[in-house]
Amino acid sequence: MFLGEYAHNLDDKGRLTLPARWREELGQHVVVTRGMETCLMVFPAAKFETFLHEINTVGMTAADARGLSRFFSSKATDDELDKQGRVSLPLNLREFAHLNGEVMVVGAFDRIELWSPAQYTLWDEELVKSIPDMSERVNQALQRIRSK
Repeated sequence: MFLGEYAHNLDDKGRLTLPARWREELGQHVVVTRGMETCLMVFPAAKFETFLHEINTVGMTAADARGLSRFFSSKATDDELDKQGRVSLPLNLREFAHLNGEVMVVGAFDRIELWSPAQYTLWDEELVKSIPDMSERVNQALQRIRSK
């Protein structure tokens, strides 16, 4: 499980060192893709496969499922962590998430999110404001699932 927030810096080659405490769970092979917000998501390769499989269970005939699958897989890159625990972030993904210099490395349970510090601060402030409503919607969804 990935928990916490860390500030790390991109090197001149677009590589980012991931926290040492997360490397065992990540394994050697990771997938980096666009996030739904203006961030990147880093998954252990097997978790990314599960993530896409969940989207694709809706079926190829569903336009939204095709779109989500395409969004997450078309710009994704798979990589192996080097001996220093660094992952390479291609330019197109760095530009998508506005990453240069300092990067907020955020644990999000089954994945890691990479944010520009300014974007992360804005999203986090909005998240804190929305938690009561969000919690209620998730609770309602859970009740529907449990009643099936």
